[in-house]
This record gives sequence, structure tokens and C-alpha cells, in this order.
Amino acid sequence: MQKKLTFSEKRKLAKKKKAKKQNLNGMSPSDAEINTLLEYYQNGQFSDAEKLAKSLTEKFPTHQFGWKVLGALFGQSGRNSEALNANQTAVVLSPQDASTHYNLGITLQELGKLHKAETSLRQAIVLKPNFAEAYSNLGSTLNELGKYAEAESSCRKSITLKPDFAIPHYNLGVTLQKLDRLHEAELSLRKAILLKPDFAEAHFYLGLTLQKMGRLDEAISADAQAITLNPDLTEATAHFGITIKNLRFKSSDPNLYPIFINLLTVGNVTRPTDVAYSILSLLKHDPIINELLTEKNAVRDLKEVTSAIEALDKLPLLHHLMRLCPLPDLQLEGLFVGMRRILLTNLDRFGASPELIYFFTTLSLQCFTNEYVYFETDEEVKLVYGLEDKIRQSLEKLEQPQLKELLCLASYRPLHHYDFYEKLEVLDQISEVKARLIEEPLAEKVIAQDIPILGKISDVVSLKVREQYEENPYPRWVKLAIPTKMISIANVCDDIELKLHSENTKDVLAPAILIAGCGTGQHSIGTASLYSNCQVLAVDLSLSSLAYAKRKTKELGLNNLEHLQADILKLDQLEREFDIIESVGVLHHMDDPMAGWKVLTNLLKPKGLMKIGLYSELARVHLVKTRQEISLQGVGTSEDEMRKFRWSLIESNNEEMKRLKTDGDFFSLSTLRDLIFHVQEHRFNLTQIQDCLDGLGLKFCGFEDKITLSQFREFYGEGSDIHDLALWHQFEVSNPDAFAGMYQFWCQKL
Repeated sequence: MQKKLTFSEKRKLAKKKKAKKQNLNGMSPSDAEINTLLEYYQNGQFSDAEKLAKSLTEKFPTHQFGWKVLGALFGQSGRNSEALNANQTAVVLSPQDASTHYNLGITLQELGKLHKAETSLRQAIVLKPNFAEAYSNLGSTLNELGKYAEAESSCRKSITLKPDFAIPHYNLGVTLQKLDRLHEAELSLRKAILLKPDFAEAHFYLGLTLQKMGRLDEAISADAQAITLNPDLTEATAHFGITIKNLRFKSSDPNLYPIFINLLTVGNVTRPTDVAYSILSLLKHDPIINELLTEKNAVRDLKEVTSAIEALDKLPLLHHLMRLCPLPDLQLEGLFVGMRRILLTNLDRFGASPELIYFFTTLSLQCFTNEYVYFETDEEVKLVYGLEDKIRQSLEKLEQPQLKELLCLASYRPLHHYDFYEKLEVLDQISEVKARLIEEPLAEKVIAQDIPILGKISDVVSLKVREQYEENPYPRWVKLAIPTKMISIANVCDDIELKLHSENTKDVLAPAILIAGCGTGQHSIGTASLYSNCQVLAVDLSLSSLAYAKRKTKELGLNNLEHLQADILKLDQLEREFDIIESVGVLHHMDDPMAGWKVLTNLLKPKGLMKIGLYSELARVHLVKTRQEISLQGVGTSEDEMRKFRWSLIESNNEEMKRLKTDGDFFSLSTLRDLIFHVQEHRFNLTQIQDCLDGLGLKFCGFEDKITLSQFREFYGEGSDIHDLALWHQFEVSNPDAFAGMYQFWCQKL
């Protein structure tokens, strides 16, 4: 007899029949399909999981589970646009599921849609009030929105709900750091690390916090740990470069070598010249270099050179640095000048070992980058001529020169200047040398032909300045520090504490920017990479410099930057206005700086911002004396004359010249020429600059350099007015080296 079903059993059976019917009608995946998808996802079989999830969304388009998993898969692989679509679909299909709103919030945060992210995360919390992860991510989003008090509250709520969850401790630490509550930030970040020792981001932010607290040794250690845990964390690598920039090591620490190599070789996170002094201060404590630089172990003959090359082969960090920027150290320069001379003199007496080729490659790249600033004896000049002839004769016989001969020549002369460069097949063995010394300079000649020109340059001084930079594009560089993410004008103004006289400029979302005097592109590329949604016009007198800048712009994949040859005096022909104009190190090389500055002011929109860089009279007293000496001696600006005068300065015991010999610009030919051989130079004091600003209808907004700002506050006290140029003038009189580079300041058009 058939068993009679209870009411409860009838309900269960009805539900099963309904579910089966829904499955058959294509409305819901089976338990087996759901479990398989979960298994794939949890086991890290992401490719299989994606295929199955896509299949489920095609078979059951109105069921949220496949979309939800797809959103997670796309998000973790950085495909945020696809993740957004999947998560939005999941939310529509399952509006009461807190986790779908949470996933959507994370994706919106990754896409920079912060207000929408906040809304989604708050909805997740409404649906699930004890959702610790949602509170944590809401805190992170609120932090990015600058709502620090709300961010702190949200993070603390997450910690209350889930005390052993590392991420909200980290997010709280980030928020507290933004609030300058540094000791509390340190405690939160250390808690996050205690809970999750491999939390690279927490180590990085701890380093950032410790650096702000002035505890540089600990900051370096935290940064190094972050980079070790995650070499791809570019923010940590970039911050490490900032932290060590002004640090000088007092002892050897080979454990830092891999960190420094990563800093130099991964992307464009630091400008090698900015960290060169720090790296060299570390390397000079290394027993290998220390031994080579002692007088008793001076390298004097071929045997000692060979031994030195073998020893230096064990220091790849030194080789990496030498290949990227001029080496700003006279002791090491003396070592390499001597080694180069001995190798040239004895070129037929040694074999081409791998170590020697590696050293010669490094030396040739160093000498090309410093534009052959190293001193040469008359004997060396004759031997180089002989080496040129020998290589030319080999090629005429359809024979390739020896690689050691070619690299030796490359350490004295730029190879692309020779008529035989196209025949140098032997250089195919060393692609870096071929690219840097031949292919890139030749590419610049082609690029220069296509750069648009605005009118004819007619000003006499402008023509002389142009000629200087055509001969010596300034400066030659390989890598630079590109911002890790683009930010708004408001972010920039807040970061450097500008005092705006109208806040409206902060609302400009797509700024038009003019770089008046872009040189070889470091400035223009940095700016084009910094401001969100910006379009940048980079202008310079020199086609050689512009071609270098345009080549590097293309190499870095920037498409918001255009180049134009023009004299600032002719820029009124543009008939354009700009939200931001930056002109650093340019106006003081004009015949009449105020005439150029007035043209730029007329191109600036009302309430627009202008960044200006001018030389300080007080900071350049020693350079003025050097320029006077050059004039008295009648020293010209040929490469040979500049090298010889530089060598006389190196040999001089004059106390006033010591500072000049430590200037970074002393170590390459174009920067040396700019420093002491420039055809035109004006210098200013801050009282004169105030008069200029008043005459142009501009208001001072603040200096850019944070170290100088810190020194000012230490001099006057924490509450002092950092926007008072009269106070700054008094400060500089007491600290004449404060603006050793130049004044770099912001002003606003009324």
C-alpha cells in the first residue's frame, strides 16, 4: 500500500519538482556544476573555472552564481572592465546577496570609481551588518576619498568584528598615517604584519610611516622587506629610492645589493642620478672597491688592471649603476680613467675574456652617458686616432674588428659619429651597446625631421642657447622616476601644501599643460605621467633635445604629449591658453627673463597655476667665480677645452672649488657646460622674485621641495608661514645653500 505523505513531506517534494523543472527550463545550474566550479576556484584552477563559469552564464543567464564567480576571476586577473560587467549582472540578478554588492564595490574601487564603490560597500553592510571585509574595504575607499574620520571608524568596526583579520589593521594604519598620527599608524601596521608576516603592502606603508618619523634605517629595512616579499610592488621600490636619496651609508651591507639592483632595473621607478650618491656610499665600503681605491693598491699596469676587472666582475650593482648614469665620484672616476688608459695602451697584449668584455661594455656605456667627460692625455688622443684607422682598415678589407678594439674605441668616442657604423656586425653580440651608442642617436636624427616648428628663432641670445643645446642635448638619461599613478591637480596642490588664492583651479579635471623648455624630456614626461586626463605640449629651442625627448616619450608609451620647437618669445603665436605652465631652469637663460615670463603669463588661464625654476644668486657665488675664471683664461666650449678645464679643477686644491667638484652636474659634459660654461645666465634673490610676481599679476603659492620646507620650519618653528617670501629671504640669507639647485616654486594668476 502506498505510504501517505505528510504536509511537510509534500512541501519538500514540491520544492524538488520545482527545482528540477527550473533546471530543465535552463534557470539554474545543478548542485554538481556549482560544486565543480567552486572546487576549480578554490584549488586555483582558474582557467578551468573561467571556462565553466562562462558556460554556466550561457546556459543559465538569469542565475547569478556563474556571473559572481566570473566577476571574482576577472577581478583577480586585473580585467576590471570585464569584472565590472559580471558583478553588475550578479547584483541585478541577486540584489539581496551582500557578497555581490561587496564584489562590485571592490571592482569599482579598482577602477577609481570611488563614490560608486562606497555606495556598493555600504549596501553590502546594510544586507550583512557583521560583514567585516566590507567594513575594511569601505575604510580603504573612504581613505582614498579623503574622508579620513569615516575611514578610521569603518576600519575599527572591521577590527571589532574580526580582530585577527590583517587587512583592516593595514587600512587603519594607512588612514592614521594620512592623519599624521604616525605612532598610532606604526602600531596598526605592525599589528597587520604580526597577523600576516608576508603582507608586503603593510611593510611598505610601515616604511613610509617610519620615513616620515625620521627613522630612516628602520624605513629602509621595511622597504627592503616589502620588495623582497613582492618585487613587483613598484610603490615600495619607488619609496625605497626616495628614502635612500639623501642617505649616506657608513658600513658595508651586501644584503642590500639585490634591492638596489631591483631599484635600478625594474621599470622607471627612480632616477638613477638621484640615488647614485647613496649607492656609491654603500659600495665604497665594500672590501673589493675599498681595496682598489687605497693608494698602495693603485692600478698601475696591465696585470693589476686585469685583476681589478676580475674583482669588479663580482659587483654587478656597480655595473648596473655605471650603465645608467654618470658616476658622481672622483675616486672611482680616477680608477676608471687609469684603467681605460692602460687598456688602450696595451690593447694588443691581452685576450678578450668574458670579464673583460663585460667591463668594457660597462665602461663604454658609462663614457657615452657622461658624454666622454673623462680626461685624455695627448698620448691617448694619438692612440685613439690610430685605433680608428685600424678599425676602418679592417672593415675596408671586409673583416670585422675585434670586439675589444671596438669597445675600447666606444669608451673614448661615440660610435654613431663614424661613417663605418653600419658595417659593425660584431656589435650584434652586444645589443645594449648597439642600441644605445648607434641605433638610438640615429633614430633621433630621423625623429627631429618631423618635429613641428613655430616660427623662426631670431633673438640673438636664443640662437646662441639653441646652438649650445644642439651640440650638447641636456641632459642625457636612460631612466627616470615615473609616478606610480596619475592624480588630480587638487592632490598635487594638497601634497606640496600650496596656498591657492582661488580654489577653482582644483576643479579642472582635464588640464591643458605647457612645458616651456622641456630639454631631453625628463620634465615633460614626468608631468604627463602625473596629472590625470592631462594633455601636455612640450616646447624647446633645440631640435636635438626635442628628438631625444620624443624618442623617450614613444619608448614609454605616452600618448598625451606633443612636441614643438619654438622660442618662448614666439609662443603668443600659439593662440592657446593653459591651465598649468611649467618652466624650470629656462627663463634665467634668456636675454630678458621678464619678457619671456610675461609671454608665459599671457598664455596662462585666469586662476591657472605656474611652476617656475630660477637660479639663486646666493647659492651660485662659487659658480660665478668659476665662470669669471673661465672668461679670464679664454677657455672655449669645445669638448677638449671643457675636459681640460675640468681636469684643472679636479687637480686644484682651491677650497672654493671643493663644492663644485661634488655637484652632480660636474660628472657629464652637457651638465658641466650648463653649470659653468653656459652662454647666458641670470640669477635672482627672493626679493626680486616677489617684485617680478607683483609686476606680472601672479601670487606666490609655495615652494615644491619638501626637504627645504622642513628646514624652514625647523629654522622658524612649526607654526611659521611657509608662504611668506620675506621670511624665506631671511631664511636663505642665513642658509645660502638652501636653494643650491634653484628656486622651484608655484604661483597663480589672479
